[in-house]
Parts: sequence; structure tokens; C-alpha cells
Amino acid sequence: MGPDSDHKMALPNLGIYGCILADPPWSFKTWGGKTGTAHRTANDHYTTMPLTALAAIPVVKWAAKDCALFMWVVDSHFDVAFRLAQAWGFRFKTVAFVWKKLTKKGLPKIGMGYWTRKQTEQCLLFTRGTPKRKDKSVRQLIEAERREHSRKPEEQYERIERLVNGPYLEMFARHMRPGWHVWGNEIDKFY
Repeated sequence: MGPDSDHKMALPNLGIYGCILADPPWSFKTWGGKTGTAHRTANDHYTTMPLTALAAIPVVKWAAKDCALFMWVVDSHFDVAFRLAQAWGFRFKTVAFVWKKLTKKGLPKIGMGYWTRKQTEQCLLFTRGTPKRKDKSVRQLIEAERREHSRKPEEQYERIERLVNGPYLEMFARHMRPGWHVWGNEIDKFY
């Protein structure tokens, strides 16, 4: 939910963070022009937000002078992700993580996709200023089980903590994590 939704999510007076993790509730239309296909879109699981509402979130107020932003992006929204990061005061640096989704049995999980069958999701890394990389051994590929809709692999936190300094903020969080501040309207969804 966001600033333009019927159910406003409070924008707290958060601190200043050296690292921000975001999994924005991307809004998009299907090929048929509808805002969702029954049982196949984010709208079935949570309230989505258009770019204008996402861009209005005052992330720049929460970001330290030198800050890393990790942003999960659905493949159809790379252009939107770049615009959003810029609106928040960040510049693109690289692909932080590529999550290869697995089944409970450890086999590749294959989703639908519009052009090719989906097996991965990416987390882009944007920066503001010059945050320092703490560890040169952090790997890009995460191979982990796909769980509930939009729930990301737990490994991301440990890798981010090894890669950059905090304090840490997770936007659109769905659970609490020790050592992290969280913001969102579903922070108790998975725990």
C-alpha cells in the first residue's frame, strides 16, 4: 500500500541507513490490458502501487550520504526500477543477486513468464555516494527454494550484511529480522 491507496501506510520518522533493501509492490497490466489475471498476479496477494506512489516515498530522507539500495525487480519492470531508484536519489551499480528458484526437492522451479519460462528473479544494486564493499567474496547466484508468493530467500540478508555496512532498513518487509529496521504493512506476514 502506498500514499495514494485507500488504506494509507504510515510514513514513520525513520533513521538514517547505510543499506536499504526493497521489494516494491510493483503494479502492472497484463497483455490483455487488465491490471491482473486471476490467481497469477501480485494483486491476489497484496496491494500493489504505481510508480508515482512508490516514487513519492521519501527514501532519500532515510538514506545515508553513502548508501546501498538493493531492489528486487520483476523482469517486466527494469525500466521502472531505474526510474524509481533515480527518484529515490540512487544510481545503478550492478546486479546484486540472481535468485535461481528451486522446488522443495531442489529441482529448478519453472514459472510462466510472458516470453520465456521463468526460473530466476533479480535484485539490482543502486548506490548513493560511495558506500564501501566490505567483502569481495559475496556471490551473485542464490539457489534457494521458492516459498510463498514474493517471499525472497533468507540468504539475501546474510549476503547483504557481509557486503555493506548498516544500519539496515527493509522496505515493504514481511517479517522482522534481528539487526534490521522494517517498514511496511505486512511485517508479520511470514512470522
